[in-house]
Amino acid sequence: MAAKEFLDDREHALENEYFYRKDRELIEHLREEGRKEAERHALEEELQTDDATFLEELQAAGFSPDNLRLIHLVPLVEVAWSEGEVTARERELILALASRRGFDTDSAAFRQLVGWLDSQPDAAFFETTYKAIRRLLALEDETSRQATQEDLVAWCTRIAEATGGILRMAPISKDERECLRRIADRISTPPDAE
Repeated sequence: MAAKEFLDDREHALENEYFYRKDRELIEHLREEGRKEAERHALEEELQTDDATFLEELQAAGFSPDNLRLIHLVPLVEVAWSEGEVTARERELILALASRRGFDTDSAAFRQLVGWLDSQPDAAFFETTYKAIRRLLALEDETSRQATQEDLVAWCTRIAEATGGILRMAPISKDERECLRRIADRISTPPDAE
C-alpha cells in the first residue's frame, strides 16, 4: 500500500510540476506578446501607419522603437555587402557614422548594426527596411526629404568608394554602382507607389 501511495504522490507531484511549468510558459508568452504589441504601437506612431502586416515585418526584421534610428544606416550596410563581403574600411566608416549619430557602442542598437555587418541580411530585410525609409521620408517636408535622400546617397557613395573598387583602378565597382542606383530608386519611390 505504501508503494502505491508513494507512486500516487509522485504522479501528483509530476502533474503539478508539469502544469506549473506550462502556466509559467503561458505567462511568459503573454508578457512577450504584450511587449511586442507595445513596440508595434510605438512603431505605428513613429511611422504614422496602421499597416499591421508591415509593422510585423519590421519587427521580424529586428526593428523596435529603440533601434529604428538605425534604419537610415541599412542602405550603407547593403552597399558594404554589394561585393559579397564587408571590408574593414567599410565597417570602420559605418560604425564611426553610427557613433557620430549618437549610438553608444555598448547599446543593443549598435550591436544590431555590428550583427548586420558580420552576417549579410537577406533581401526581404532590405525590402522591409526600404518600405520604412520611404514612409519616414514621406513624413518630411519636400526640402527635408530631398536633403535626407541626398545625404543618404552621398554616404552610400562614400562607403562604395572606401575600398577603391577592383585593384583600386576604379573608385566604385560595377556591383557597387548597381547597388547605389537601386538604393537611389528605392528611396525616391513614394510609399503609396509600392
